[in-house]
Amino acid sequence: MLTLFESKATSIVILGVASVIVGVLPACFARQGRRQWPLFLSSMLCFGGGVLLSTSLVHILPEMKEAMPSDYQSYSELIFCAGFFLLYLIDEVVHYFYGNSHEHDGMNNERFKNGHRHSTSCKNTYGICHSAEDQPLFRDQQTHRRFEQPPAYNPSFYRARSDSVLFNCCDDDRAPAQLACHVGHQEPCHAAPTAAVGLLAALSAHALLEGLAVGLEPSASKVLLLLGAISSHKLVVGFCLGVELVSDAATSFCKHFMYILIFAIGSVTGIVIGMLISNIPEEVSKFVIPVCQGLAGGTLLYVTVCEIIPRERARWHNQHHKKHAGLVQFTAITLGFFLMTILSRYLDHEEDQ
Repeated sequence: MLTLFESKATSIVILGVASVIVGVLPACFARQGRRQWPLFLSSMLCFGGGVLLSTSLVHILPEMKEAMPSDYQSYSELIFCAGFFLLYLIDEVVHYFYGNSHEHDGMNNERFKNGHRHSTSCKNTYGICHSAEDQPLFRDQQTHRRFEQPPAYNPSFYRARSDSVLFNCCDDDRAPAQLACHVGHQEPCHAAPTAAVGLLAALSAHALLEGLAVGLEPSASKVLLLLGAISSHKLVVGFCLGVELVSDAATSFCKHFMYILIFAIGSVTGIVIGMLISNIPEEVSKFVIPVCQGLAGGTLLYVTVCEIIPRERARWHNQHHKKHAGLVQFTAITLGFFLMTILSRYLDHEEDQ
């Protein structure tokens, strides 16, 4: 039977090494995946989005609410939302100071076709973007027969336009009649670093707090039980983080490895800190840890619903030759969500016993 120190040392090694392995694993097939299986890679990212959505709403929020002192439990949701708005604020501050380096409106829009980007030029007509094929130079059907078929219609609305735009977006007689009129799917700006950094910060903070729970545990058997509970979902989340990082072709392997290493060190650092401050006043730990947990959960929710899922939907919604892509993504998100939910519920039941 392992002693208390040996069980915690074992937890450090297993969580640290396993997190690095599963986080780096997606980088091994990323190069081929981007070219040969773009929809599969997008589905994996959506699966990770479902996992992160369940982690924030089903795992972190109830755990944080249960750990809060009874007098402050009514503030749990507010603290959780504070984490959401905190990263939202940081995102907008970054765009305020660095927004001139990239465009957000339709002037330099890009649309996807056959898995590749094609630039479009936009006119200030209710924010509707038209590709080069739509310009008058190409409208002569007698000399340009290959443009007889109407080009793919790509509505993209300016953020500042009013809701009345929705009732005018189909006024253009060149729009295909079979297309439903709804808001355009424009990919969120990927030039701002808040998505990857925010995701890494939220997951690392959550991992540190989970490691802290292991480090503060006074029973060796309980430490091993917590190790199984934490590693089961930490490895899934670590793999999803790796997939999210490889989705950006500009991320080098060294940068990818550094991010994963930071994520892996989170749990290790938490365990070490817990071992060093095992005599921390219970009144402090019962308040500070749940608050940090809630802030991390809200941050994770923002990255999931405002960055990952909208981006992946936007990348495929304009590809009319692959209309099933949206359903594939929805299925992947649902599978990820329910997998993480089942893991969380099962592990909570095991801990209660």
